[in-house]
Amino acid sequence: MAGAAKILTLAVRNSSLHYMKWKKQAKANNKTLRGFLFICFALLQPWLSAQEMLGLSQGNYSGVNSILSNPAMLTNTRNYFDLNFFGLGFFARNNSVYIPASDYNIWKAIRQEDLPTYGEDNRSVLYYKNQRNKFSAVNLRLLGPSAMIQLGDHAFALSTAVRVIVSTNGIPWEMPVLGIEGLQYKPLQNTNFNDNNIDFSTAQWMEAGLSYAYNVHQRMDNRLTIGVTVKKLWGYSGAYQATKNVNYIVLNDSTINIKNLNGEVGFSVPVDYNTNDVPVGPNFRGSGVGLDVGAVFIKQKYVGKQRLGRLCGQRFEEYIYRIGISVLDIGRLKFKDNAQLHSYDDVSVYWQNFDTTNFNSINRTVAELSELFYGDPTASYRGNVMKIGLPTAISIQGDYNIRKHVYLGAFWIQPIRFNLNTMRRPAQLAFIPRYESKYLEVNLPISLLEYRYPRVGLSARFYFLTVGTERLGTWLGLADLNGLDFYFALKFSIGKGSCKQKKEGACYNSEFGYSDKEKAMFRKRKR
Repeated sequence: MAGAAKILTLAVRNSSLHYMKWKKQAKANNKTLRGFLFICFALLQPWLSAQEMLGLSQGNYSGVNSILSNPAMLTNTRNYFDLNFFGLGFFARNNSVYIPASDYNIWKAIRQEDLPTYGEDNRSVLYYKNQRNKFSAVNLRLLGPSAMIQLGDHAFALSTAVRVIVSTNGIPWEMPVLGIEGLQYKPLQNTNFNDNNIDFSTAQWMEAGLSYAYNVHQRMDNRLTIGVTVKKLWGYSGAYQATKNVNYIVLNDSTINIKNLNGEVGFSVPVDYNTNDVPVGPNFRGSGVGLDVGAVFIKQKYVGKQRLGRLCGQRFEEYIYRIGISVLDIGRLKFKDNAQLHSYDDVSVYWQNFDTTNFNSINRTVAELSELFYGDPTASYRGNVMKIGLPTAISIQGDYNIRKHVYLGAFWIQPIRFNLNTMRRPAQLAFIPRYESKYLEVNLPISLLEYRYPRVGLSARFYFLTVGTERLGTWLGLADLNGLDFYFALKFSIGKGSCKQKKEGACYNSEFGYSDKEKAMFRKRKR
């Protein structure tokens, strides 16, 4: 699979909106690093990294967006009806290359100022000089029209979204160094590298989901809710590369000795594999089913159970604390149209003139690589069906009511993977101080990405509009430019206890719908 990354790079780039621009640039580029080392490094450019839009999904006014972290949250929002018009989540991060904050920032990028240059070859980025494995990921999520409604102990939601996910994991530290410095970089020549479990995966798809939550148990001041979201998926494109092991030596600037290689590559993208042009074809090349499941336990402030009368008369049950657990994105995408799967099993090659190798199309690339490793241009082919697992993860959410309008939330998410052709979302641990009211909400998430990279974010909701970031340092010009993060959502909501009364006396509370007589029936818990 020494040129597998070239296959994936062609496939992914050709299917993007910038395909034509990239194609012109590629023709003008006479020397490009190709081959197996490009498998991972070329995919380590500053891709987008997964993020959870904590300011949208964790508060009591989150409504339909609460299903992003746990579908069981639907019955515990301050709104009985919630309509999301549009939203977007975008976050960029990698731990391979960067531009120092002192040299460049996001505002200079927005003004399209020239990038700084480094070294004799005028590189625009620097690379981190450590020997940790490298990662990058993408989670671009467009939140389409979505709505939820609560009917007493039951809540229902319909949601739509477009998602783009890219993840690279386990990239050995030397690969980006060789990719930037070139094979002529003598400190890494004549060194035997033996690397395991390297993977890249990407998919673009549209999804429509149906969510249901039910308060299965309520006794005194305890309540337990379960929820589920079932999603139909339509895959636009996908690709993956999974390397179980590669043992190689860079001998000089034109020769690589690949002593052993075990891996596979699959792709299904909107590209003519013979010409690299974008052909007219089906809009979707794959399909699948996704599933989110969750549960929430709530310790209420007051004892009592609400009876459903009018929808607008439903009450929000104040709580002392709330704990939820969920498993997200269970499932996979299966691509059958324009799909190819290739495998390289215990192969080796002494590759001379590596630096002059040219691949003009995807089909020619896979044929030449198969000829190189097997002596047969079709021997690597394994079929026309390709499967990619969704970025499955387990999540725990907590929330504690400190005082009126003031909460302290906690959020943890950990990826679950069963094979190397499963997309991965980064691990994250966060604590989220929050102020919330009907018209204003402010979140200050303090998080640890991959249990190593600290971040401080900020989000604000102004009634129907939420904007936020989980990495405020980028926008303040304080953090090295190795990523970018922002999200927003626009929606309309109708709150619980919003019924208009014919006679509104002093005993009526318009926010929660309680009267003084009703309050007398409840026992307030000691805090």
